[in-house]
Parts: sequence; structure tokens; C-alpha cells
Amino acid sequence: MLGAARLHRDRWSDERELAHAILGTVVGAAAMAVASLHGSLGEVVVGVLVTVAVYWAAERYAAVLAAAVRGPGRWSRSVAVLRRGWPMIEAAYTPLVVLMAAVLVTGRLQTGVLVALVVATLMLGGFGHAAARRAGTSRAAAIAWGAGSAMLGVVVMLLKMLLH
Repeated sequence: MLGAARLHRDRWSDERELAHAILGTVVGAAAMAVASLHGSLGEVVVGVLVTVAVYWAAERYAAVLAAAVRGPGRWSRSVAVLRRGWPMIEAAYTPLVVLMAAVLVTGRLQTGVLVALVVATLMLGGFGHAAARRAGTSRAAAIAWGAGSAMLGVVVMLLKMLLH
């Protein structure tokens, strides 16, 4: 898991990209929690992928509209804006891979979902901490931001428990 946390270390170079990763992780985890209520593993995976893609498209559409609606260089600005939001999609993959591996090992979807949600929560804490450090905060503040980000994952896990 530590290797996965370092996977995008150089690519997610600033706090904005990490903020997109936090959003993608939260949306993916919430979609996983809800889709697992009545779906199979395949349905959960497809549900998460489609949900994250729709959120990404909506968020990026709004950003493109704001940044590139008129003037010369529209196309290049639009492409740049779309690339900036890509960590939202990338961050949603790790919990899905964990979900599939856990289900493969245990044979139980709900166990796999719980393990994946724990991993998503740990990722959120790491992303929040890294974003705060890259924004120039102190270590103590970064720990607080990391804990706050991890709390988003805890809320998703509580949602899962309340729905079951």
C-alpha cells in the first residue's frame, strides 16, 4: 500500500491536484458503499467507475467553461483544464483494485468493500497531509488537515453501516 501511495508522488505535484484526488477518492468510496447494498462485484466496480467519471466530467466541464469559453487559445486552455482534474479519476482506482483483491481472497463482497473503504480512508489522510505540506503549512497543521481528510472516509464508512 505504501508503494501505491508513492505511485503518483511526482505527478500530483501541487495541492490542487491532491484536492482532486481527495474528491475522487470520496466520490468513489461513497459510490462503492451505496452500490454494494444490492449489487454484485461487477456492478459495484461499474457503478464506481461511472459515478466518478460523471463527477469528473461535470467538475471539469464547469472548469473548462470558466477558463476557456472565449478568446484565442481556447483548445489548449481546455486541454490543460481537463488534465488538471485527472487525479480525480486516478485516485478512485486504488480502492477498486483493493476491493477486487479482497473479494478474490475472501469471497465476500461486504468484506472487500470494508477493506477498500479503510484503504480509501488511509489514502484520504495521506492526500490531505501531502496537500497541506505542499501548500506550505507546518507539520502539525498538515497532520490536522490529514485527519480532517481521513474523517471524510470515516463518514463514508458510517454511511455504509447506517445503510445496512
